[in-house]
Amino acid sequence: MSDGDITVVTPSYEQADYLGDNLQSVMNQSGMPVEHIVIDGGSTDETVEILESYEDQYNLKWISEPDNGQSEAINKGIEMATGEWIYWVNSDDYLLDGAISRFAEHITAHPSSDVIYGDFFFVDADGNEVGRKYNTNPSEFVHKHYYQFTGNHCTLIRQSVFEEVGMLNEDLDYTMDTEFFWRILRADLELVRINEFFGARRLHEGAKTTGEPSGERQAEIKGLRNSYPASPIETILPQKLLTAIAFSLQALYHVSNGRPNAVRHMNL
Repeated sequence: MSDGDITVVTPSYEQADYLGDNLQSVMNQSGMPVEHIVIDGGSTDETVEILESYEDQYNLKWISEPDNGQSEAINKGIEMATGEWIYWVNSDDYLLDGAISRFAEHITAHPSSDVIYGDFFFVDADGNEVGRKYNTNPSEFVHKHYYQFTGNHCTLIRQSVFEEVGMLNEDLDYTMDTEFFWRILRADLELVRINEFFGARRLHEGAKTTGEPSGERQAEIKGLRNSYPASPIETILPQKLLTAIAFSLQALYHVSNGRPNAVRHMNL
C-alpha cells in the first residue's frame, strides 16, 4: 500500500456506452497518484475492447470474468487496491474535473481523517446536469429515515476502514452502499464533510436503481430499515412521519451549514 495514493475502484457490467467517460475522467485527474481498478463481470458488449484501448494510457488495471454481482466486484477491487484511499465509482458514473487534486488538499488538511466526503451531481444519459445531492452532517436518524449521509460518488475511504467495519455485504444487490455507510456511521471514525462537488451519478434506463423500485429492491430496503436499532419513539411513529422529521432535520443542517440553497434540491 502506498501512503497518500488513491485507488479508484470501478465495478462494471455491460456499460460500454458510458465506460469511456468513466475511464477518461479518472485518467485526466491530477494532484496525487491514482490507481484505477476496473472489475468487469464478463460483459459481452465492447467493454473489454474499451479497457484494452486505455490500459497503456494511465495506471489502469482490470479483469473481466463472471462474478456474483456488483458488491463482489467492488470487494475484489478493494482487495486488489494498493492505494491508502479508496474511491468507489461505478462504470456509468464519473469524476468531476479536479476532484482528486481537491481531495488531495483535504487529505493534507485533515491528516487523521478516515472518511472525506462531499457532494455529487445527478446527470442524464448524455451527461447533462439534472439535479444535485448536497450532503450534510453525519446523522443516524437522517440516514435511517430519509437519505444515507453520503454516497460513493463523492467519498474517499481510508483502506483501514474496511479492516474495521468490514467489506460490502455481497448478499445485497441494491442497498449495499446504504448498509455499508451505516456501519461507517456507527463506528468510531473521523468523518470530514466538504462543501464541494466531486462526482456525477448518471441516471439512465439501464441503471438498476433508476425508476420505480423493483420488488427485490423494496424488500432489501425494508429489511435494512428493520435491522436498524430504534428508539421507543421510533417504534410508535409511522414511517411517513419519521421520514418527514428526518427531511426537516437535514434541511436544518443545510441552513446551519450556510447552504440554504441546498434545501430546494431535496425531495420528500
